[in-house]
Amino acid sequence: MQPSFLPQTAISQHSKNVALLVYLFTLFFSVIPGLVVYVFLRDDAFVLSTGKEALNWSITMLLCSFVLSLIPFVGWLLAGVLYCIHVICCILGAINARKGWLYRFPFALRLIA
Repeated sequence: MQPSFLPQTAISQHSKNVALLVYLFTLFFSVIPGLVVYVFLRDDAFVLSTGKEALNWSITMLLCSFVLSLIPFVGWLLAGVLYCIHVICCILGAINARKGWLYRFPFALRLIA
């Protein structure tokens, strides 16, 4: 029996590579990779769900960064911690995408369903 977090269908290597690139590009280009996948690559379910997750994560990070930037000193330090969390979670998402697993970020707002 397969674990519940694995998709039920076989995922092509191309889909895994695109999902991996979405997570890696999210590190540097924030919302853009997830938005490109969500708008243009809707034919593959695995890539689409990866794009939605990356887009939700990027929007959450932008909102948190904005709020923390308004708080002097402590907020600026917490923004650095938030960036480290962003890097770690994007790397975890890329590792899971390479294996063909769907990854859900731990505290992302689910704005895009």
